[in-house]
Amino acid sequence: MFFHQTYGLNIQSEFLLPELIKSDNQPDIYIQKAKVKLPTLETTTIQRQGKEAYFGGNTQEAYLRWEGVTTFLAKNGDTLIVNPDSDHINPQLLSLYILSEALGLILYQRGFFLLHASAVKIGEQVVIFAGPPGAGKSTTAAAFAKCGYTVLADDMVAIKLDATGKAMVVPGFPQIKIWPSTARGLDYNLSALPTLFPGSRKRVIRQIENFPVKHFPLTHMFILGEGENLKITPMEGTEAFFNLTRFFPLPSSILQGNARERHLQECIQLLREVDIWQLENPQNFQTIKQVVNGVEKKLNINQNQHKVLA
Repeated sequence: MFFHQTYGLNIQSEFLLPELIKSDNQPDIYIQKAKVKLPTLETTTIQRQGKEAYFGGNTQEAYLRWEGVTTFLAKNGDTLIVNPDSDHINPQLLSLYILSEALGLILYQRGFFLLHASAVKIGEQVVIFAGPPGAGKSTTAAAFAKCGYTVLADDMVAIKLDATGKAMVVPGFPQIKIWPSTARGLDYNLSALPTLFPGSRKRVIRQIENFPVKHFPLTHMFILGEGENLKITPMEGTEAFFNLTRFFPLPSSILQGNARERHLQECIQLLREVDIWQLENPQNFQTIKQVVNGVEKKLNINQNQHKVLA
């Protein structure tokens, strides 16, 4: 049995999850290996490793299947059942699937607001970078990590909205997934970065030392897009609202009835608390230092206090 901590929660798991930091506290979540009897499933738009996810069930008993890899059942916000298709699936690959949308279902059941995005701690506040696949979320996060900032989440950001409406980001785990070209472009030592799993081209940056566990206020969100020149402009009204709704990381069919109403109300609540910006970037490594400097300027951060990006 293994004991881990992530997103402010303690996990007791039958599977080793090496990406997570260790915990000795009473578990909030149990990850177990068992058979799962599937209901009727439907296709989703979620893809991982070129495989499409299938989804079924409801908010409190949600099923997720990756053909040829594994099936998950997330129940009541405290139990994740894992049913691998084979006993020979690489443990690192299985961990990747456990810590993606499957864990996201548990977080959603516990009341977190989720975004498919990266989150970076700058001072005592957090900024989020969201965008469609290939927009540069992980590249941007890795650039900030290179400058000495802490990346709280690389793929899925969990936010707690308290009774006053304040938005707090809950740290995930210390890992950033990047392509070899990104590692070279940001001047990382490629040979020092392990692969995501055996046979994967992707590499991982792990900032384990002093990784925080407390919550931090979310102040800014940047929506990434490609442009001819670097430009950061305010995003407001229906445009900002639409972008918040489009980056929900779980199967959209889970948002039915009261769940959909809750999600839309939380989007509105978040818009009241967070500044939303459009960040247009030519997406080349020559401008990434300007991206870091531009974000720091919006946050009134002293640009001489961090390491300079080469």
